[in-house]
Amino acid sequence: MYGKSLLLSLLIVLATLSAGCMNSETINERESVPIFSVTGDDGVVYSSEDLIGVNYILHFSASWCNSCRPTMHAVVNQLTDSQYIVVSTDASDSQKLSDWHLQVNDSKEDSTVNAPFAVSVNLSESLKINNTPTLVLIDKEGLVVSTHLGPLTEPDDIEAFWALVE
Repeated sequence: MYGKSLLLSLLIVLATLSAGCMNSETINERESVPIFSVTGDDGVVYSSEDLIGVNYILHFSASWCNSCRPTMHAVVNQLTDSQYIVVSTDASDSQKLSDWHLQVNDSKEDSTVNAPFAVSVNLSESLKINNTPTLVLIDKEGLVVSTHLGPLTEPDDIEAFWALVE
């Protein structure tokens, strides 16, 4: 009986300490963002090299991720002067980026996501993105400051996430 209780206690402790157990857990890292170059649906090329000197967020999503849309609206409405790029993890999204962007904008009245939408399966794989939405915060030096798994819609939480680079 004592052995079973000890084992159960150990499993509970390990589960609570494991990264990724909580849907909207923030994981702190300090590694360089992989070298990338993506073309947004606005026709502009965004690259890790060109973004040196700028704090920015890479929001990993996909057109089929309906739960990602509220995060997109919340972040662009809260962080109006920040660089924010939506990156699809689904290669098939490359043919319909502008349609997806329109669908996101139509999903919330009185809110427009003025951010580029792009596709990069390689970038998502390099950053080990396994869930959508996942937001990756990059600092001016090109270092990954934090990764947020799950929705991010509360203004105070968005501000706290962004404050990690200020």
